[in-house]
Amino acid sequence: MAAKKTAKTSAKTSAAKAVGSTTGKATGRTLTTTKKKKPAPRRPRPDSRMELIDATIEIILRDGIDALRIEDVCDRVGVTKGSLYWHFNDRTGLIRESLLEHMRRLGEEQMGALSAAVGGFSTRDEYLVQVAGALVDPFDDDEVESRWQRLELITTSRRDPEMWSIMSDIQRRHQRFLTDLMETAATRGALRADVDPKATAAALVAVGMGSNLLSLLGEDGPSPAAWSGFLFLMIETLFPRS
Repeated sequence: MAAKKTAKTSAKTSAAKAVGSTTGKATGRTLTTTKKKKPAPRRPRPDSRMELIDATIEIILRDGIDALRIEDVCDRVGVTKGSLYWHFNDRTGLIRESLLEHMRRLGEEQMGALSAAVGGFSTRDEYLVQVAGALVDPFDDDEVESRWQRLELITTSRRDPEMWSIMSDIQRRHQRFLTDLMETAATRGALRADVDPKATAAALVAVGMGSNLLSLLGEDGPSPAAWSGFLFLMIETLFPRS
């Protein structure tokens, strides 16, 4: 009798061990489980950086800097915040890089034309024509719109000290570019030695931005021919006397 009880107890213990070693199926076999490796974090796609910048520029131009939200930018591009922060340290960094890119695009054609004029002229008259054509055209609607966008961004940034600092940095870069260009002009004999390259660069910016006011003057403003004549005279005055 005692032997039978011992046998039954042993059988139950063996069955319990068999069940405990499975994943719920009473097969009597012992299953071993292995931990799944976590997938390595995916790097954001390379082109998402420019997409994020494009989306940021679009939102800023439409709603203003104050309305920019990281979530809106990510939703527009279809990426996570992690992807955005892979490219930019924070919201300020995103805005800074986006404004830099926007300003670069706005001035790309003009800066390219000026660089070509300063670096590629062979005669005085050729230089005057090329530089005058590259400076500013207040009668070109696309140019005027680009300058208005730039002015609006500068004006908006004044309300935020951090944004004002970013815009100041952008303007200083632009000033340095033009100053270097005027120093090249002086080296190539296209700018008088007694004229300061920094002052010339600042004056070019002032003429360009201020020319947008011509769109408000109507018949009280100069004609296209009169404006071109003024630019020629200004550039000729800065050209070294023979």
